[in-house]
Parts: sequence; structure tokens; C-alpha cells
Amino acid sequence: QRRHNRAFQSIMADELTPVIKLGQPVQYCPMLECRLPFEYCKYGPCPGKCDAWVATNLPDLYAELKGQGDDAKGESKKQKSKDRGKASKKAGKTASEKQVKIYQFQRSKRKFITAIIGLDAFGLDLKQSAKKMSKQFACSSSVVKCTPPPNEIHVQGDVKFDVADFILNKLKIPKELIFFLEGKKKKKTPAFAN
Repeated sequence: QRRHNRAFQSIMADELTPVIKLGQPVQYCPMLECRLPFEYCKYGPCPGKCDAWVATNLPDLYAELKGQGDDAKGESKKQKSKDRGKASKKAGKTASEKQVKIYQFQRSKRKFITAIIGLDAFGLDLKQSAKKMSKQFACSSSVVKCTPPPNEIHVQGDVKFDVADFILNKLKIPKELIFFLEGKKKKKTPAFAN
């Protein structure tokens, strides 16, 4: 009985043994400065030397790598041109629109937060400005980093009009460039009547 079980177990063990397939062998660049896989030579310290060596010694691999490179370069050129377009739009906006925008939103029933956007366009340090506001209004204030570049300062409390006066008098920003954003559509209205 035991012999039968051991024989059965050995047969089952042979059938259940997984077949391990090893990955493809990786070819490395023989250049002493590089020593990277051929796919990554373009990011190494000497891409020109590596390309020349692969072109002379491994022409099939060279053609394959250049085929991949053309597609990647085409995509990266498209992406770079899109990024440049976005950057120029952003740069154009900040250059033409140097404005400070103040709005407030409700945190809970009777709690408000006043947000200030655009102080960094005037070359002001946002941390220092937030600290000054915190001392002036005896409340908490912080710099909030937003994904689109203009960062905000959040001041606790309903201090929208006080913040406008503070920006005008202490930070020395002209009153023509200070605006309130109001309503759901954030309608822009001047902070100070002319």
C-alpha cells in the first residue's frame, strides 16, 4: 500500500512540476562607457558610439532599434510641441494678466475661507505674505499649491474686504489690479470703486 502511494505521489509530482520559461537573453552594449542594454544606449553617456558599433556589427538589431526610435521620436516631438504651446499660452496669460483675484468659499455652515490668487505674479513670496496676513487678521493662513501654476493663499474667515485693503496698503499692489470673484460663475468685479 505504501509503495503504491509513493509511486502515485512521484507521478503526480512530475505532472504538477511547473515548466519555467526563462526570459529572452539580454544583449548588452560592449562599449566600456555604456554597458547598457542596446534599447537603452540612446540614454547612455555615448549614444553615437553605440549606434555606430551596432550599425556595423548587428545591422538587424540596428534596423529594429531605429524603427522603434522613429515612432518614439515622432510621439515625443508631438508631445513637445503640445507642451510648448501650453507653456506659451500660460506665459502669455501671466504676462498680460497681472491681477490679484480674491474669492471666498464656504467650508461649513458658518465657516468661510478667503482665497487669494495671483500674488506670485508680482514677485511676492507667498509664504511670507501668508504669514503677514495671519498676523494681521489673527487667523490661520496657508499657501495651497494648485496643479495649474498660480498658487493660492487661503485665509480662514470672512475677511475678503480686509484682505483687499491689506494687499493695497501693505503689499503695495495698485487698486486697478485687485478684483473680487463672486457667484458660481466667478464673475470678476473690481475691489475698489474708482
